[in-house]
Amino acid sequence: MAAVESCPIAIVGVSCRFAGAPDPGSFWRQIMHRESGIAALGAETALAPGAANLFDRPYPTHGGLLGELYACDARGQNFPRQLNAGENQDLYFVVQLAFDALADAGMRPHVPEPVRGTVRMGYAPPFSSSTVNWLEHTFFVDQTMDVIRSFFRQAPEEVLGTVRAKLVESLPTPDAASFLSGAGHRIAGWIARECSFSGGATTLDAGALSGIASLRAAMDDLRSGRADVALAGAVEPPLSRAFLEGVSGEVLFSTEGDLVPFSRDARGTLPGEGGAFFVLKREADALRAKDRIYALVRAVACGSSPRDVLLQAAADRAGAPTESIQLIEADGCGIPEIDAAEVAAVQKLWGEHRPGGPLVGIGSVKGNVGHCFRASAAAAILKTALALRRKVLPPQIAAERPLDELANLGSSAYLLNDARPWVTGDPSSPRRAAVLVDSLGGRHAALVLEEEPTTGDRT
Repeated sequence: MAAVESCPIAIVGVSCRFAGAPDPGSFWRQIMHRESGIAALGAETALAPGAANLFDRPYPTHGGLLGELYACDARGQNFPRQLNAGENQDLYFVVQLAFDALADAGMRPHVPEPVRGTVRMGYAPPFSSSTVNWLEHTFFVDQTMDVIRSFFRQAPEEVLGTVRAKLVESLPTPDAASFLSGAGHRIAGWIARECSFSGGATTLDAGALSGIASLRAAMDDLRSGRADVALAGAVEPPLSRAFLEGVSGEVLFSTEGDLVPFSRDARGTLPGEGGAFFVLKREADALRAKDRIYALVRAVACGSSPRDVLLQAAADRAGAPTESIQLIEADGCGIPEIDAAEVAAVQKLWGEHRPGGPLVGIGSVKGNVGHCFRASAAAAILKTALALRRKVLPPQIAAERPLDELANLGSSAYLLNDARPWVTGDPSSPRRAAVLVDSLGGRHAALVLEEEPTTGDRT
């Protein structure tokens, strides 16, 4: 059995922007009302009618799109220059999320004294305007001129030079800063600088595990004493057709307009955009400062082991019997074999239901906001933290025909089609939840969270 991790980490500030949800309050209302932010893809992202996918596989027609929620006012972010048309706009989106999380924790950026803080962020710039602009100014222009020369072999060089100049003139003007903003480390470093954090600032790409990986890195910072406060988060910026074409080679997308996890009618997942950030402190520090605590992160387990093994490992490290976990925010992506495998893992640990025995509710936020790839775990963690804070077992988009395994009355696991008050049978036992995440390549992660400490009756 793994050793119990003795230093819980408190989530004291949160922020988010997802499809239809500009902030955590809206995100929670969307979940409780079982509303979906999924909409039809725009013309620039959707395939043309009748067009074939590169891999001859399903291509989505809908997704959880940010729309206007992607726009941010850079003036409050202390940038020393004007926004460049060829710049990576993700910079402003991510910094805004970080600042919003700080504000929620009662902190602010641009303080004069250094803060012993770190930034750990899950992100990878997928074909951003910044990187594409630099490619257009270099490789693409050169390739275009080579094509023109092959058709007009007798054209004078001064004429070709004029054509090249016109091509360059039609592109956004580049500068060194806009080029560097396309690199993820630049964004994390800027956040740390503007927050006066004296510790590390890193960007990582762990695919769908990015949200958990960044959280775990931040927890290590706090437990090791390298930091007293940490910002952790993950983002998936607006999707491009190029990105979706590539992902469709490995991910089973649905061609329908809705995503209902754990449904017998599900045929695949739908993409999503957005991000979430968390402000973290050691529990003792948060209690001393009288911070609002959304939830305690007790333990994380990641690896290539089976889902049930990782979930058991996370529970052991948290010092929590599996039967004390009453909520599982699952990956629940709408891909039938993944959904079924998750349910099987849970049932393997909880077993058949016995009269008076423990039950565990399962749900997934992906039906509300789509599969947000690198930000998917962050969305799941945020939903779970808000549920613990509000003492509610939250619903997912209702499945009219749940998987047979969940519809079986003999199962200890049930699908949270409806919200339920979160009542514990043991006043001395805190409410606990787990987050399960799947990633391509057979890697999984499990995270155990617990409600904030209280001296009163927990029921």
